[in-house]
Amino acid sequence: MAIHTTLPIYKVAYDLLSLATDLVQNMPRPIKATLGGRVSILCIELVLLIAKANSVKNKVPPLDTLLERLEETNLLLRLCQDKRFISKGQYAKAIEITTSIGKQANGWRKSYAPSPAA
Repeated sequence: MAIHTTLPIYKVAYDLLSLATDLVQNMPRPIKATLGGRVSILCIELVLLIAKANSVKNKVPPLDTLLERLEETNLLLRLCQDKRFISKGQYAKAIEITTSIGKQANGWRKSYAPSPAA
């Protein structure tokens, strides 16, 4: 088992957390506390779920939760872009990162999911 901080998915999730911190910093004050706060919390949860998935024997449940949180993150980022709290370029960068996380998480999950009965 690798140290979670060396995993490619961890590094990308940390990049998303860093980007989210920058995005939230520039949001209007009323939005920063609500919508921005939720985006930040979700990004922290993603990083922590990767660490958890790396440390437990049954990796599927934390990876399933990670994918759910990732979908919620995508939804909130889209709302931020639609309401013009973030630019289209910032949104594109964030979605590029979340797509990478999703692909890696799905691949990781598939490698640990029980094979279907024949």
